[in-house]
Amino acid sequence: MTLWQGQIYLDDRLFILDLQQATKNGQRVWAITTRYNVQGFPPRRVDDFDTKEDAILYLKKVEPSTPLISLSGKSPFPEPSYEEYLNWCKSEGIPSSLEILRINQQNRGELLIEEM
Repeated sequence: MTLWQGQIYLDDRLFILDLQQATKNGQRVWAITTRYNVQGFPPRRVDDFDTKEDAILYLKKVEPSTPLISLSGKSPFPEPSYEEYLNWCKSEGIPSSLEILRINQQNRGELLIEEM
């Protein structure tokens, strides 16, 4: 755990990406919820996709640019590849978003997305 700007973060990442199925306007979609990496994982934003494949493509593009506390809240530069990011997660002993999906798959409630 890391204290940064008055919050206790669970690891070096400011955010985690949470991939799960959701319902939006009565339709099934795949949602990526950007969550603060603090106790309770409060949501920051939600992006939705028609297919799991589209969501995973987005996730693999965005996840390596996650801002880090060790970089004063900035994204790594140059941005690592997704494979390099996975290697970094492994070296830090933290799960990637796709690992979190596998871990949580059986224990998820339904996410409902409503337009504001």
